[in-house]
Amino acid sequence: MANALTFTCLTESATASKLYPRRGALQLLKKKQPIQTPVCLTYTIRGAVPHLVVDNLAGLPTDMYHLSLEHFLEEREPSSLKYPHGIHKYVHLENEVIFCDMRDPQNNNFVTFNTDKHLSVDTHGGVRQVTPELWAKVLETYRPDLYSAMADIICDKDAKTKRIKRSVDRTLRWLDECLPKAKSSGTPIFAPVMGHTSAEERQRSSTETMERDVEGYSVSVLGLNQDDFAPLLQASLEPLPSDKPKLAYGLTSPEHILLGVSKGIDLFDGSYAYKMTERGRAITLKFGEKLEKSDNKQDKTVNLWNTKLAQTFEPLDTSCGCYSCSTPHTKAYIHHLLNAHEMLGTILLMGHNVFQLGQFMESIRHSIEKGSFSQDMDTFMEQYNHEKELDGEQGHVDEVDADSLGVAVKKKRTLVL
Repeated sequence: MANALTFTCLTESATASKLYPRRGALQLLKKKQPIQTPVCLTYTIRGAVPHLVVDNLAGLPTDMYHLSLEHFLEEREPSSLKYPHGIHKYVHLENEVIFCDMRDPQNNNFVTFNTDKHLSVDTHGGVRQVTPELWAKVLETYRPDLYSAMADIICDKDAKTKRIKRSVDRTLRWLDECLPKAKSSGTPIFAPVMGHTSAEERQRSSTETMERDVEGYSVSVLGLNQDDFAPLLQASLEPLPSDKPKLAYGLTSPEHILLGVSKGIDLFDGSYAYKMTERGRAITLKFGEKLEKSDNKQDKTVNLWNTKLAQTFEPLDTSCGCYSCSTPHTKAYIHHLLNAHEMLGTILLMGHNVFQLGQFMESIRHSIEKGSFSQDMDTFMEQYNHEKELDGEQGHVDEVDADSLGVAVKKKRTLVL
């Protein structure tokens, strides 16, 4: 039987290092065209792309969807585990590629401790305990295209070495329990590489994990000190074989995606588009050939809550080909929709941001092919502001709707009789 997943590395390192910006292609049996890497997995909540319905996804660069099991465990007996036709039909993504993992990739909230028999997941319905048996049932019922084995994730930055070692050992044990079921079902499995803040334990986890017959690996720096990202990624990735794909959690911002690409990461969490949408921001960044240099630092996003945009009658990005920009819907109109709390505002914004994130990844792939990634990354870091993009609604006071449309309104007068 043919492999359900094959990965082909399309570029070679110019140095002796295995960690370099690389182009690759993921081929799955169900998909005629390979998925080009590096690429972002489209972020979902409860199996749906936030603010969008399936019809909105047409024309968007959504090559693969990330589905988090914790979103489905709010009920003690989730209906999704009773549905007989698999997760693709349940969430109406029949022809799409679904990657299933336990945790929400942007959720690092502390949960009660894990044990050798279960890991704890915090949901709106309370803390749920997930056992290897339940995870095997999910695999059998959902039938995803790819999935990750259970991982003993540590949320405490100051975890002791003993706890970190236990996390590595426990995750390896769970991987050994998950592997037979994955092999019998033919589902490609990604193995989590653990180690938290310990470079030594990350290396040990990588070394022992690569001895297992898995199709890919996942590493995480979610919730850790950003200054430690590079050395921790180095420790996790250096021992791993170069002929298998690698997924990273915690590298969501454009700057961190570029860092991950420079270390040979192939797959990224795509929640940045959702985060910017929730903050009322439109992604407008460019990379490589598309980046026009400026004497001043540029912003990566536009704050659509800004009242100065109330009379700006131009698209979010004149060079963007998404539905929101090509129709076009103006900054003034989307500003008005946000101000009026109309759901169309976030629909237009989310579609634009998913499209822009896909364009960013496409530019990265083109830059790697040209051999100019390192220089393009330096230019990107020089040209853009890298401060945290705050929620645009903070401190915002709703305007009169007519004002946000650019129509003059006389001030109301109160007459005292």
